[in-house]
Amino acid sequence: MPPADESVRPTTDRIKETIFNILQWDVEGARVLDLFCGSGALGIECISRGAAEVVFVDKSRDSVDLTKRNLQGIEGNYRVVNADFLGVLRSGDTRFDIIFVDAPYMSGLGEVAVDAVFDCDRLAEGGVVVYEHSTELPYVPQRNDVVARTKRMGTVTVDFVRAKRVALVTGSFDPVTKGHEEVIKAALADFDEVVVACLVNPEKNYMFTPEERLRLVKAALADEPRAKAIFSEGTAVDVAKSVGASVIVRGVRGEGDLDYENAMAEYNRERGVDTVFVTPDRYADLSSTAVREQLKNGDFHSLPAYAIIEAQEIMKNKIR
Repeated sequence: MPPADESVRPTTDRIKETIFNILQWDVEGARVLDLFCGSGALGIECISRGAAEVVFVDKSRDSVDLTKRNLQGIEGNYRVVNADFLGVLRSGDTRFDIIFVDAPYMSGLGEVAVDAVFDCDRLAEGGVVVYEHSTELPYVPQRNDVVARTKRMGTVTVDFVRAKRVALVTGSFDPVTKGHEEVIKAALADFDEVVVACLVNPEKNYMFTPEERLRLVKAALADEPRAKAIFSEGTAVDVAKSVGASVIVRGVRGEGDLDYENAMAEYNRERGVDTVFVTPDRYADLSSTAVREQLKNGDFHSLPAYAIIEAQEIMKNKIR
């Protein structure tokens, strides 16, 4: 049922269709929070698509009454709450898979609500905030821990806001090779940001200093805006937590690496960080040991293209 006047602005059918075309695989079994629910159209659509639970929230008594009328005859696990959105976000601890934010346009409340969702930790892992707003006022995230996918539809824009997924790729990188480059590319395909950490193994004798290893990795990442390189003497788990990475990504060359890598993955998991293994389609057998020998002979072909000039400069100084 549409509103009797313009005190409630329902999401149009075209916008709703676009939203659910994007969300189609996320709704079934989801916990849904419909803030500024208005007529309840978005949450009701989720019920029809098999959501496990829908909570409708609106401060307006008229909107709550309208939502309840529109829910008559609909079966499902839902409740309607007449309350301010901030009070609801701050007072509970349930985490939702989908949170709709459809605040009055140009009010500034939408941005406040999106930030509050993350500040109050109300979004489940892998969940999404669906923020509908006027195209005249673009959404520009002011925080570094989220990413937004934007869909513009004339005067209306919908941003699908998710927690940024960060992966940590670890290694000695003595030096970084094309095999490492393939592992980093695989991580970038699955994560929003990749941090490449040059770590220290006290049992290894390094050809390159920490500064040189970091220079080479940074050069290799010159064409990857979503990747950055750091050096650390800490453990992989400590570094992962410090950069906000949800997983550690490790390259595995073959069966010979698996026993050691599985043991390290279990160690990391017990300390709260999972590990993902990647076997590159190319350069899987390329080892840093072999590449070091190549470099001593002036052969740089096994290095990432952007790292070759840096490596040539470093090797000149070493030869001197």
